[in-house]
Amino acid sequence: MKLIVAVDETWGIGKNGDLLLSIPDDMRYFREKTRRAVLVMGYNTLLSFPNGKPLPNRMNLVLADIEGVVAPGTVICDSMEQLFSIIRDMNADDIFVIGGGYTYRQFLPYCDTAYITKMRFSGDADTFIPNLDELEEWRVEETSEEREHEGVKYCFVTYVNDAPKPVGFSAKKSDMPRYFVKKEPVTIALRDHAAQRLREDEKALLHAYFRPLERGVGAEEVAAFLSEGDGDFEAYLLRHRLIADENTVKAMNRPDEAHSDEACSDEAALRVTIGKEKLALFDEYAQGRLSAAALAERCR
Repeated sequence: MKLIVAVDETWGIGKNGDLLLSIPDDMRYFREKTRRAVLVMGYNTLLSFPNGKPLPNRMNLVLADIEGVVAPGTVICDSMEQLFSIIRDMNADDIFVIGGGYTYRQFLPYCDTAYITKMRFSGDADTFIPNLDELEEWRVEETSEEREHEGVKYCFVTYVNDAPKPVGFSAKKSDMPRYFVKKEPVTIALRDHAAQRLREDEKALLHAYFRPLERGVGAEEVAAFLSEGDGDFEAYLLRHRLIADENTVKAMNRPDEAHSDEACSDEAALRVTIGKEKLALFDEYAQGRLSAAALAERCR
């Protein structure tokens, strides 16, 4: 696992639930390091994001021992054991711990690399992480040149842990984060003239493709997954229509028994192209409030 955070001279990371200082260069550094990654965070860190929404184009795993909590776009785990079971088949190099203080301290022993932005100022912090310079198992591997933003000097330092605690990652490298990037539009066959509208499973697939984990996954559902025994979390999400791959969605274009009709061959079906910004139109169509012709016109 990896860890990424910005610290002041006292290894403080925040005050009153917010960052000590926002440095554009550091924000870019964070985005580049964590793009398409799996993020591990505490619940308060999630709430600190704009509008309390998870970071886009990433898989957001939230450690929260709060009964019944569900956050759209996230997977909630109520224990480290649950979280470790979720990530066991993922690529350890793509997993980043991003806060807050308690979560950093919990996972620090399991991290092999820490990306630390060192800021040369004191932010009167109330939240801290351990000083890696004082931990014998951690050493500096690389330090960038010093930079400056509005009078505050800073640099990027990469630390390496020579003796991380094992988590039990497998050799399998899951490509799950690909489900959390922007999806391309897909073409759907409409068979309105055969009295066939989008079926419930088709609607679920569309939403899973364009809005991964739209409703979120709670700790109880994670527990249900774990109780099923073997099988990785990616397969579980696919099976329950919480994510969907491109091929699965495009399979809706193929003729099948549910869509077969003497008056409507697959070749005769009206086809329209849908992007995620037009998904609400498909809901209207499926509910009979919009005709196929009107849908086709508005999807142009």
